Amino acid sequence: MSTQRQAKLAFIGCGSFATASIFPNIPLVPQIDLVAVCDIDRDKAERNARNFGARRVYGDLEEMLDKEELDGVFAIGPAPQQYQLAPRVLRRGIPVYVEKPSAVTSAQAKELAELAEAHGTWGQVGFMKRFADVYTMAKEILGRPEFGPLHVVKCKFAQGPYPQIWGIDSAKRAMLIGQICHIFDLTRYFGGDPKTVHAFYLEVTPTQFAYAVNVEFQSGGIGQLDLNSLACKSGFRDIVEELELVGFETHIVCEDMLKLRWQDREDFTKAVPRTGRYLHTFSPSWTGIARSAMTFGYWGEVQHFARRCLGEVQGGPDLWDSYWSLLFGEAVYDSAHGGGVVNVKRENP
Repeated sequence: MSTQRQAKLAFIGCGSFATASIFPNIPLVPQIDLVAVCDIDRDKAERNARNFGARRVYGDLEEMLDKEELDGVFAIGPAPQQYQLAPRVLRRGIPVYVEKPSAVTSAQAKELAELAEAHGTWGQVGFMKRFADVYTMAKEILGRPEFGPLHVVKCKFAQGPYPQIWGIDSAKRAMLIGQICHIFDLTRYFGGDPKTVHAFYLEVTPTQFAYAVNVEFQSGGIGQLDLNSLACKSGFRDIVEELELVGFETHIVCEDMLKLRWQDREDFTKAVPRTGRYLHTFSPSWTGIARSAMTFGYWGEVQHFARRCLGEVQGGPDLWDSYWSLLFGEAVYDSAHGGGVVNVKRENP
């Protein structure tokens, strides 16, 4: 009887985010053999080893890398910490998974991407929205010949007050780095690489503000982003997320990573053509989203990392995508704070 091949993976970092959002997916991915966990707080490492099935516990990263034969490593923490830890894995030629963003500047993210290539390996970044159910559906619909070219990408992301984090000089910059990097990646995932941005900024308080962004994509398409911390009372409880993808006589709307509406070019009935507009809808019941880690992409990204470590899949959000997301955000910030129309230009390695 054959057994499924497994990737020998280890974890660096057993903090609150990793423990709540990433670790719980490990038992749900049969391709993973969790051989070790490491944290400078050994109590946390022992807790997560016990709860998620790791066989060995370490308090020192280099000791773990010396002793274990690994196919990949999760290195999860605040972006400045990941920027310090990931190179220690990459220099050994081992693939690394880091959370978004990989660093706090595009220059640092570029360093990590180039370091991975120099050592013949790669890194995945936790842009989990790419693996969320509704965005997976939207991507599939866009790929159908009947949808045709994508012309317009519109995205709204709103929450409550955003704090100043990671030693970044202001909340208005920190939100673009720590939170909206997700939206920059999502916009680029669907619309392609940005060519120019023209952004405007409105501040009500130092933690409550708004960016309005016009985007021109290299493909020739256009986009608009509404990014704000004004619309909601609670910063990380009340979040609004809407993505609209416009083709020719067809469009898709995704709401709050839960629902999808698609108006196809062709009506699905001719019984009453005068009424319009006929929509295909995805609106799951609670039973459909009970396993929310799967619905919102956390399970998918963990599975993808394991499968890529095994050579079963290619692609996915990598260290270069983190660089692009941060570059996008820096262009928005520069434009909104006096830069006018800004060219978004990748520096080639």
